[in-house]
Amino acid sequence: MDVFVARQPIFDRNKAVVAYELLYRDSAANFFNSEIGATKATSILLSNSYFNFGIEMLLEDKRAFINFDKVLIKNEVPLLLDKSKIVVEILEDVIPDKNFMTKLKELKNSGYTLALDDFTIDYPYKEIIEIVDIIKVDFMLSSREDIKKIIKKYSNGNKKFLAEKIENVDEFNNAVSLGYDYFQGYFFSKPIMVQGKKIESLEISYIKLTNEINKEEPNYKIIASIIESDLDMSYKLLKIVNSYSLSSKVNSIPHAVSLMGISELRKWASLVLIGELSFGKPTEVLRLSILRSKFAELLAEKSSYKSKKHELALVGLFSMIDVLLQKPLDTIFSQLRISDEVQMAIKLDSKSELFPIYKLVIDYEMGNWEEIDKDIKSLKILRNIPDIYIQAVKTTDDIVKFIKE
Repeated sequence: MDVFVARQPIFDRNKAVVAYELLYRDSAANFFNSEIGATKATSILLSNSYFNFGIEMLLEDKRAFINFDKVLIKNEVPLLLDKSKIVVEILEDVIPDKNFMTKLKELKNSGYTLALDDFTIDYPYKEIIEIVDIIKVDFMLSSREDIKKIIKKYSNGNKKFLAEKIENVDEFNNAVSLGYDYFQGYFFSKPIMVQGKKIESLEISYIKLTNEINKEEPNYKIIASIIESDLDMSYKLLKIVNSYSLSSKVNSIPHAVSLMGISELRKWASLVLIGELSFGKPTEVLRLSILRSKFAELLAEKSSYKSKKHELALVGLFSMIDVLLQKPLDTIFSQLRISDEVQMAIKLDSKSELFPIYKLVIDYEMGNWEEIDKDIKSLKILRNIPDIYIQAVKTTDDIVKFIKE
């Protein structure tokens, strides 16, 4: 049985990813309802051989926050997993009894990290509060006053606090100032507009390259000239071309350009542009841009959108370019030569022919399972979406490592 699993990053105060929460369900047709429940979904997740193979790729050496309900904890299921790689999340609706608390203490004494999910100021079970290491506070469920009260009341000892549903930079900064340690939400993917911010000269050279390469009839001499004028860009091109299994090394930019061909050059130019723009930004912005790109491209290959896979890859890759440049999308698109269809899809305009695949990418990323079911039915995609996602994550990890070298 397929396990649909997505991940959401958890950041520290420096906006570095320290863990991922795993979001999952057991199939495209079944959701967390009274018949299935979290117990079955988590059990399938942990026992499924596909997932056991894919978890390392999903986590990238980070820890996994995984929800465990009362039944799973009583049955000692967390003990099957490496304590250094997981955080045991206790659901907020668990009503503790003596046996449950005994098992929880055993986990604690065995070195497992425990977190309490969706905590609010009126949470009634003091015995659980006392034993957990991390309290997760949903900023959408709690008032500003309660958010302050929680950390003041329980910040004794070594307890850590995780702010959930942080959706913009102001909320992040507020949570930091209050003393929260970890942060979850899509604040990092929202642009901070800087009045009058100019595009730097280095960025302009990459944009010139992207514009020339995306012309209907690109000029190889102009492409080579743009690359040759930038030492860093030249190095990156020669590095990737010389990584191919060639009989002799390539030492000139025009030769490298002709060897790559326009299709591969377009992919490379888009990647190096995003890589360059991401300098000084949270790595997760770069990672998520590439993951969206690869996931969209791979999904397109499994659907009637196969002929549009390159455009869809570009949609994903440029989906957070406003975050990277800190400028409105319309301003950026006035300077960047990309098709109207790609621009519309990035703006989540349903009139774009590319929108349905990109919507599936975003829904999967957010764990919007009911929407995903509708997306899959409308697109008539095969059932191996979890495998496609794992493949996209693995490819993304390889690309990010290459860019960061």
